[in-house]
Amino acid sequence: MSAPAPLVTVIGIGNPYRRDDGAAGVVVRMLRERFGDDQRVRLVELDGESVRLVQAWEGSSQVWLVDAVRSGRPPGSVHEVDATRLADLDDSGKRLGGGHLMGLAEAVELAQALDLLPAQLRILGIEGVDFDHGEGLHEETALGVTLAAEQLSESIRSALGHEERLHLTR
Repeated sequence: MSAPAPLVTVIGIGNPYRRDDGAAGVVVRMLRERFGDDQRVRLVELDGESVRLVQAWEGSSQVWLVDAVRSGRPPGSVHEVDATRLADLDDSGKRLGGGHLMGLAEAVELAQALDLLPAQLRILGIEGVDFDHGEGLHEETALGVTLAAEQLSESIRSALGHEERLHLTR
C-alpha cells in the first residue's frame, strides 16, 4: 500500500547558479529543517518545467510555488499571488514577472485541462536583484527569503492544524 499524498506541497523553482534565482531553493531548505520529517508535507526543488510541476503537486490540496521574481518592487519584497491569476495586474498596475512564470502559467493550463489543479495553488514571489551567473543571494533578497520561509511555515502549520482538527471532529 502506497503512502497517502501529502496535504501540503512546496515547490521551489530556480537555479542556484544564477545568484538570486536560487532564492526558492534556500526557502525549501529552510522549510526542510522544520518539516522534513512530516509526511504530510512535500518539499521539492525544480527548474520550472511544466509537466514536472504538475507531477510534483499531484494529490496535494495546498500547493505553494516559490520563485524569485522581477516586477519592479523593492528588492526582498515577498508577493503572494493566486497561480490561476498570474496575468492579472496588482493595485499598482504591475504584474509579477520572472524567468519561470511562463512555465508556471503553462503548468496551470495543463493541470486545468487534466483536472489536476489542487484546491489551493499559490505563488510566493521573492523580489530579486541579481540574476547573473554565480552563487549567493543579494543581501536584500536573503531578507526576503527569511520572510518567505516564515510566511510559509505559518501557512503549513495552519494547514496541518486544520487537518488535525478535522480528524478530531470525525
